[in-house]
Amino acid sequence: MYHVKEAAQLVHVSVRTLHYYDHIGLLVPHKAANGYRYYTDEDLDTLQTILYFKYLGFPLTTIGELLAQSKDNRLPLLEQQLALLESQRAQLDVLTTTLRKTIQAQKEDISMTAQDKFKGFTWDDGKKYESEARKLYGNDAIDEALNRQQGQEEQATADFNRVFQQLASNKDAGLAPEAPENQALAKDLLDAIRRYGFDCSVEVFGHIGAGYSANPEFHKNIDQFGEGTAAYSSNVIKVFVEKNK
Repeated sequence: MYHVKEAAQLVHVSVRTLHYYDHIGLLVPHKAANGYRYYTDEDLDTLQTILYFKYLGFPLTTIGELLAQSKDNRLPLLEQQLALLESQRAQLDVLTTTLRKTIQAQKEDISMTAQDKFKGFTWDDGKKYESEARKLYGNDAIDEALNRQQGQEEQATADFNRVFQQLASNKDAGLAPEAPENQALAKDLLDAIRRYGFDCSVEVFGHIGAGYSANPEFHKNIDQFGEGTAAYSSNVIKVFVEKNK
């Protein structure tokens, strides 16, 4: 049995956080006869699952749904978390190597290609987002996209990366989503989707843009260009769609 303050100290979160999880029904403590609230070891197992998913960028509503779906067997959730963390570690290894090469190049006055500088900041490293895209857009659309990209995968990645790198720069510079520079980038992104993906309508482009922010996998991927880039890109696309209906 762990009282609320004790549990908070044990797992390194605030009492206020536990109260909030209780308030939204994500993790509700038990109530003793004397009125004190407490957690069991099983509750702490659930809290561990919650905190791992939170670290991985999942919204609390999604975490709640996952917990409800796996109430009788948490093992699949733990395996999913491990796979996501290992994927992040592999990504960090690539980024670390890229940064070391950049530091060495600076020290030795060696030039690096743009591709080398941004290795690790890729639109679809290893195609690890393909399965998620298939769930959202269907097999036919993704198969068509892969066929269109055949033989020009590097160019497709470079074109998508250029758009998101520039969007990240515009975000940091404080440009509004409706700024002409951003709207031109939205058009470039739509053109790239049509060139390398499928014949995307403006309406569908709006749904894709919303997914950049709402879908945890896409959100995490795009935010590699800079925290907040996914949400910023979604807002840019939203303005573009409203202006081009």
